[in-house]
Amino acid sequence: MVEGEIKCTAMFFAAASQAIGCTEKEILLTANATVGDAFDLLAKECPKLQALSSSCALAVDGKLVQQDTVLCDGSTFAILPPVSGG
Repeated sequence: MVEGEIKCTAMFFAAASQAIGCTEKEILLTANATVGDAFDLLAKECPKLQALSSSCALAVDGKLVQQDTVLCDGSTFAILPPVSGG
C-alpha cells in the first residue's frame, strides 16, 4: 500500500452482489475518500452497480451513513439495495 492510500473492504448484498458478481472485495482508495467515492470507483468497474445507486443504503462498520462519510483504513462498507420479502 502506498502512503496516502487506505484499504477498505466492500460488502455487497442482494442485487448489488448479483450486479458485481461477488459478496466482498478489497479496494484501495486515497486517504480521506468518502463512501460515495468508493461507490463511484466500484460503479466504474461495474456499470450494473451504477443502476442501483439511487436506491441503495450505505453502511460503514455496521452503521448506516451518508455518501459524504469519510472512510478510514480498514473500514468495511456495505452496499445495501432494497429487498422485498413476505
